[in-house]
Amino acid sequence: MRNTIALLLLSLFVGAAAPALAAGPEDLVKTMASEVTASVRSLPPASNGVNPQLTAIIERELVPRFDFGRISQIAMGRNWSKASPAEQKQITYEFSHLLIRTYSNAINNLRDMDVAVRSTRSNGSDADVTVRTQMVGRGSPTAIDYSLSNATGSWKVYDVQVEGISLVAAYRDEFTALVSSDGVQGVIAALKKKNTK
Repeated sequence: MRNTIALLLLSLFVGAAAPALAAGPEDLVKTMASEVTASVRSLPPASNGVNPQLTAIIERELVPRFDFGRISQIAMGRNWSKASPAEQKQITYEFSHLLIRTYSNAINNLRDMDVAVRSTRSNGSDADVTVRTQMVGRGSPTAIDYSLSNATGSWKVYDVQVEGISLVAAYRDEFTALVSSDGVQGVIAALKKKNTK
């Protein structure tokens, strides 16, 4: 599962730099992919997976293009409403840092791959779409679908599916089990623990 999550995160973040005059979600994904790939490839690979320059690229170019609040809410599922606003904020903060850290550690192994945009489909409205892409560069192409929403006036990614496996769903079962056994604070504690490793 760890490799699947790493691939999900790579696909999620390889396409996330700020776009230059991107007209729509497909253009956004194309621009994100080319700009982030170029930035990452200009860095020397880190032998231990930790690279402060890579972290800076992610925080500068990727984080603004993802709706971590929505990602966290979907991952928590029905348990989101059990969390107080302060707990929701903590979950979003810790979960976004976990995703960023996991990606930073994985990208050195996957930096030679590219994202090719294939098509876009509506998810019921013009403000919610899925951009279908493929990650290419090694062996068989890997199908990747980016779910984006334009509810706030700019396109933001709220989920990624790699070969039909959702990033959000990959965490939902874990979060549900934690809430069942330890409550909402159990999710927060688990995320904090993962972020200190």
